[in-house]
Amino acid sequence: MPNFSPESLHALYMAIQNELDTVQIYEHMLNHVTDSRAREVLHRLIVEEHNHEQSIKKKIEVGGGNPSPPEIQVDAVDFPDRDSLLQLELANCTVGELVNLAIENEQMSRDFYKIQHDRSQNPEVKEIFKWLWEEEEQHIKNLKMEYGTYLI
Repeated sequence: MPNFSPESLHALYMAIQNELDTVQIYEHMLNHVTDSRAREVLHRLIVEEHNHEQSIKKKIEVGGGNPSPPEIQVDAVDFPDRDSLLQLELANCTVGELVNLAIENEQMSRDFYKIQHDRSQNPEVKEIFKWLWEEEEQHIKNLKMEYGTYLI
């Protein structure tokens, strides 16, 4: 069983925080979207984000860490700025608009992980961020494939 370095565990804890932030965005959207198909998409996205959070926690456990993340020093980390997504008028949001927003949100996460990968000097941490950005890239591809006919 590998033992992750403190830096690697911190990277994974950052990822959990990022997933939780994404869930909050999708829950915010769910509270404002009225289209039933769009609401179904949001429910599915929330479940997927929770599943991704669980896979990160499982990776932490395998790496010898505590899967319950400590408080992350957010002032030291440039998490994606999702405030613009919170300011949108969502009541009449169509499925296509919602999927575009979800793709934008997933791209923010992917780019965040890519930046963290590029900044890191630790090979183990780089590998973790590479795994995370590839996961986000797969989320984007899945959204485009599943909802491509709705995209604007």
